[in-house]
Amino acid sequence: MDLRQIRYFVAVYEEGSFSRAAERENCTQPGLSVQMQQLEAELGHRLFDRKPRGVAPTIAGKHFYESCKDILNSVRGARQRMLDLAGAVAGRINVGVPPSFSKAALPAALRRFSDEYPHVEMRIAEAYSGTLSEWVVAGDLELAIVTQPPADLGLATAPFFRDRLALVRGASGGAGRRSGNGADRGLKLAVPSGRHSLRQKIDSHPRLHAPGVRRILEIDGLLATLELVRDSDWATVLPMVAIADDVREGRLKTEAISAPELWLDYFLVQTKDLPLSVASRRFLDLLDAELRKIAGHKRRKAVTSLPSAATAPETGPPRLLPTNHRR
Repeated sequence: MDLRQIRYFVAVYEEGSFSRAAERENCTQPGLSVQMQQLEAELGHRLFDRKPRGVAPTIAGKHFYESCKDILNSVRGARQRMLDLAGAVAGRINVGVPPSFSKAALPAALRRFSDEYPHVEMRIAEAYSGTLSEWVVAGDLELAIVTQPPADLGLATAPFFRDRLALVRGASGGAGRRSGNGADRGLKLAVPSGRHSLRQKIDSHPRLHAPGVRRILEIDGLLATLELVRDSDWATVLPMVAIADDVREGRLKTEAISAPELWLDYFLVQTKDLPLSVASRRFLDLLDAELRKIAGHKRRKAVTSLPSAATAPETGPPRLLPTNHRR
């Protein structure tokens, strides 16, 4: 059994198909099939049941897959350690980010990173927190930035960024009438579904959660929400980093949310058994710099480590907590 056979097996397992696995590994399907037959013969177990459309792992295959993931993670970690010791910023970053970063901060950070570190391959995935955390656990992502770190997936977690939430309207949208409790009477609010931490914060606020004083439209998509708000009398609640360009250019306007103020905390999540590469740390520092530029925060020290657990406070001035901070 060699490393190539392990890579081929993992590819077949994850793709559910010999043809897709061969394409992923840049090899021929007959050659890959021969390698799998040799591996099964060596292990004394059938690893896959052949189906009319693809393959399905056997019980033995499922157990073997867990061991193979550990082996490949160890190999990747060893390779990255050697690159780090040599002082080379090279390799690959595989990072997940929330949609709110994709408007301004992420594109700017990617441009700078690709210019400064041309030998690093980049893969960036955008999704909501639950999906990103699942991708980290599955090994599809090295790390991710989420707003709701999972408590039950065994991931290392650390505070990364904190941003103010604001009520957002189109440039021509008018403010709703205020009722006696400070709520906006007649406010039409577009919000994400209850699966998201942002919705939970919105529903907890007295101004934004008063029965009978507004209409609610659920949209799980940042771009669609922004397009709706720009061209209608609908409003939404978003972090400032997601809308800074639109506000500056006059396409959107914001109103402060107070009594209490609302903040959104972002966290880094990563599997505990893999070190954070130099390339990933450099990328996080550049992303941090762009976020702080947008939000007007002071610079923090560079990312050096990711502790096993941390939490950020719910109120207070905007700030980015260092990732070596422990509570």
